[in-house]
Amino acid sequence: MKNGFKRYTFSENGRRYIDEMMPSNEPWYELSLLEGMIDLVQREDIPTSYDFNVSDLIHRLLMGETLGPSELLRMESFAQGCTAIRSFSKKVKHEELKKLFYSVKNLDDVAKAIKEAISEDAEVKDEASSKLFSIRSKKRQVTEELRRKAEKIRERYRGFLQEDMVIVRDGRYMLPVKTSYRPKVKGIIHHSSSSGATVYIEPEELVHLNDEKRILDEDEQREVHRILREISNLLLSKMNAIRESLSIVAHIDSLYARAMYALKENAIVVYPSDEKEVILKDARHPLIPRDRVVPVTLRISGDKCGMIITGPNMGGKTVTLKTIGLFTALAMSGFPILASEGTKLSLFHRILVDIGEEQDIELSLSTFSSHMIRIVEILEKADENSLVLIDELGSGTDPMEGSALALAIVEELVEKGCKFVVTTHMTPLKLFAIERGDIESASVEFDPKTLKPTYRVLMGVPGASHAFEIARSLGLSEEIVNNARKHLAGESVKVESVIKKLQREVNLVESEKEKLENERKKLESEKRRYEEEYRKLRSKKIEEIDRHLKELTGQVDEVMKKLEGAIHALKKKKEEELRKAVKDLMEGKKRLKEFKIEEEGLEENMEVGSHVRLKGGTAIGVILKEKENRALVDFGTMKIEVPKSSLVVVKPPEAQPQKKEGEYRTARLEKPELDIRGMTVEEAENVVVNFIDKLVLSEFDRGYIVHGKGTGRLAAGVWEILRRDPRVKSYRFGTAGEGGTGVTVVEV
Repeated sequence: MKNGFKRYTFSENGRRYIDEMMPSNEPWYELSLLEGMIDLVQREDIPTSYDFNVSDLIHRLLMGETLGPSELLRMESFAQGCTAIRSFSKKVKHEELKKLFYSVKNLDDVAKAIKEAISEDAEVKDEASSKLFSIRSKKRQVTEELRRKAEKIRERYRGFLQEDMVIVRDGRYMLPVKTSYRPKVKGIIHHSSSSGATVYIEPEELVHLNDEKRILDEDEQREVHRILREISNLLLSKMNAIRESLSIVAHIDSLYARAMYALKENAIVVYPSDEKEVILKDARHPLIPRDRVVPVTLRISGDKCGMIITGPNMGGKTVTLKTIGLFTALAMSGFPILASEGTKLSLFHRILVDIGEEQDIELSLSTFSSHMIRIVEILEKADENSLVLIDELGSGTDPMEGSALALAIVEELVEKGCKFVVTTHMTPLKLFAIERGDIESASVEFDPKTLKPTYRVLMGVPGASHAFEIARSLGLSEEIVNNARKHLAGESVKVESVIKKLQREVNLVESEKEKLENERKKLESEKRRYEEEYRKLRSKKIEEIDRHLKELTGQVDEVMKKLEGAIHALKKKKEEELRKAVKDLMEGKKRLKEFKIEEEGLEENMEVGSHVRLKGGTAIGVILKEKENRALVDFGTMKIEVPKSSLVVVKPPEAQPQKKEGEYRTARLEKPELDIRGMTVEEAENVVVNFIDKLVLSEFDRGYIVHGKGTGRLAAGVWEILRRDPRVKSYRFGTAGEGGTGVTVVEV
């Protein structure tokens, strides 16, 4: 089972950690860490590419061994990984998980020491120590001199050589001389070929250089070993930190694996409670392939002692039993489970199980005997903090005696106060579950049309065994099946018939319930979609109106510029008329800037003196005259006669109060944020203007006005205020991270 989680680990210790995880009566801390990890891996990539499999190296260090260069590189990778995980804690939002990441020890000094001494190709660097640098420098000089002299000697003895080359054997430079010319070359004979045709002679001119090189080789080896030993000792001195970090990384690795499993397999985190309530919703047993598993949904409420599950063989009773036990153990161990939201599980001190057939030939135990031995042990240990799971209770012996024993065992479980789930074929137990109000009755569904189980669990109804139907579907002749029916006692036939009828009714109810549930989900989805579309349209409408108003104001400004130019150019009598036109235009612009978006008109009758505006328009006018279905309206700059149907009655524009001198002195702005939720547009205007004053005088160039989403009227009013303020550079709705359409971001 745990292999499903282990395949997402990045270290051997992480896999071992998962193997060692056991149910706990206080799993909440571990489950909280798991939730934090699920959130984290959805946002960030955890540093997992380092070598965290160094347990073997730690063991060797503790045994007193000196690590070689390639092994030290592995330890360097581990130390770098610890630093990366510790630094990664800055990106972790979950406080307890952040502490776990940060608790990995800082091993930078270890990584630095190894990096300075060992090259990437697993060699000790010359710069690892001044002595090693000196030895290798001298060794290179001697080697170069050896090579040069050896080449000269080779040239001198070329005619005597078996091969025209210098040979290096055992670290010493020699010449391959033909045996017949051995006296011609003065030196020490070290080897001869297997055929005897060649002797390998070290020329006497090279002996002292070869000796010097050999001494330098030995000095180099001693210094390299000293350096490796020194770094190994450093690792030993840091052993407590290394082992603690390895343990923490293993814990993090297990959390990462469980989180990845939850995301890949669509699993959830369930916090077990003390309520002794078990609810499984769309629970999927993890060992059944995804394309074949049938989700299990059931409920054992807190006021029920347990559940008796009945139904045909191969219908899923045992799988349901195992799923309950497995998911309870997983949740108590800190693992996610394959189920849907709404699943609830409880804490139990013991999970006592009798599932499966275990005959023991050596002890002469039958199926019934092996069951009884386990059930006796279960009854001895069971208490109010136990979950008891028994499969096929009462089977393996005479049905009448087995039923009697099964009833007595269930009564004892009820007496002990434990929570139990029992599967059985025994009719007395089916009736017992129906009669008792403190025991849930459930069954696995059987499709009488296909003569196959559906593997769904039906609550509140016992299940028929369907033995005859299953036997017929497996090939047993109709004649034998009919004869079997004759042998069945009358009461049993009646009970089975009633159960089958009841199950059919429940099937129909469940089918209708499923259809209604699907319809409900569709309606909820449509409702969410419509709400989102409405929000977008409302937001878009406000932005569109604002854009049009900006364009209109810009056009007015442009016309004013042209008229002002004309005024300066004209020196005739018409100058005064032009100035008057400009004045009228200024008044029009002022009214335009004071425009406010009204959600709807007032429900009042139109009459002379009513304040109105054109539908879709912004200018507010007063009705001067009315005649039948038309009205003469004074809009200030013009008077027009329009149909009443094109007008909307609005509130009279309020006179703006005069601001007293010094009334809005700005204080220092500590935070560039203003919350005006709950205010009207009129109440918010002075507050927003004051906020802009403070924003201009502060070091901030951007502010956030929180107006909420609501009907959108307050947002529209804020945009009107900002559009009229020349100090405002730009404004927009916030992004998703800034609050969306509930926030306006303004730049000054």
